[in-house]
Amino acid sequence: MFNLLASKFVDDYKNENNPHTRLALISLSSIISIVINILLSAGKLIVGVIVNSAAIINDGFNNLSDTIVAIMAFVGAKISRKPADKEHPHGYGRGEALITLLVSILIMYVGFSLLINSLGKFKEDNIVSINYLTMGVLVISILAKIYIYFLNRRLYRNLDSELNLGVMIDSRNDILSTLAIIISLYLQKYINFNLDALAGVILSGAVFMPGFNMFRDTMNYLLGQRLSPVVEKKLGDLLMDNHFIIGYHGLEIHDYGKGHMDGTVDVEIAQNISLLAAHQLITDIQKEVEKETGIRLNVHLDPTYSLILNDNLKREIEQLEKQAINEYDDF
Repeated sequence: MFNLLASKFVDDYKNENNPHTRLALISLSSIISIVINILLSAGKLIVGVIVNSAAIINDGFNNLSDTIVAIMAFVGAKISRKPADKEHPHGYGRGEALITLLVSILIMYVGFSLLINSLGKFKEDNIVSINYLTMGVLVISILAKIYIYFLNRRLYRNLDSELNLGVMIDSRNDILSTLAIIISLYLQKYINFNLDALAGVILSGAVFMPGFNMFRDTMNYLLGQRLSPVVEKKLGDLLMDNHFIIGYHGLEIHDYGKGHMDGTVDVEIAQNISLLAAHQLITDIQKEVEKETGIRLNVHLDPTYSLILNDNLKREIEQLEKQAINEYDDF
């Protein structure tokens, strides 16, 4: 269903490496989650009130919070799609992280509120029993959440979107929590203890913890965490994959959102090669770095040593110079 909708509403929807396409797909998945969670929330709240079940009512409010999360994800994707302007020369890519932070705070608040509500249910004498209506709503909820889970897992893996990751984790916890509710309602026939309230407490924890983990990870990102060691090694290998650079230092990478990473680095290059050849070498490295890692790297030359030039190296320098001249002529 998602691919069908994407083909109708997202231009070039298969090109997931395109930042514009990526954010459009996140927006579409958010709309689908909004619709599904509104229906689930309404159904669970109605049934929960009818049978006076704290766990089902909590699950309904959890779906309501999921709806708000999906709305905020949609807004975050819209903000991140805005082009750079005079006041924001690096674009609005970090808007996705800011919205994710707000989403995490909302999820933690909902989880805490559900905990307080469930603890109060222990004081009540009402024992909830299962019926066909209750079972039907909960089973439909599980099936819907399974679809949302697998959809967002695929998008998270393909798009590297923290918003989709949050929805995916939340859906997984919803599936487990709803299963726990079904089990507790079934066992309630044989146990003279308010298992419904206990299930509500467990559900509140399942809501709170993903929010807390999302909050922690997003804060680390916004505070400026270190570049992934895998990406850093790949970048270093690209810088050193030539005969003229013997080292580099001062590497700094600034992440302005998915698909917009800028950086600077100083490279230790031979001082006895021509400026034209050195410039072309750095230009080729910058293009390769952006192609392989997505980082737009500005390279500063530190001519720190002299290289003994043999015939092979001289020919390589001449090729770089010819390449540079040809590119300047095209320009």
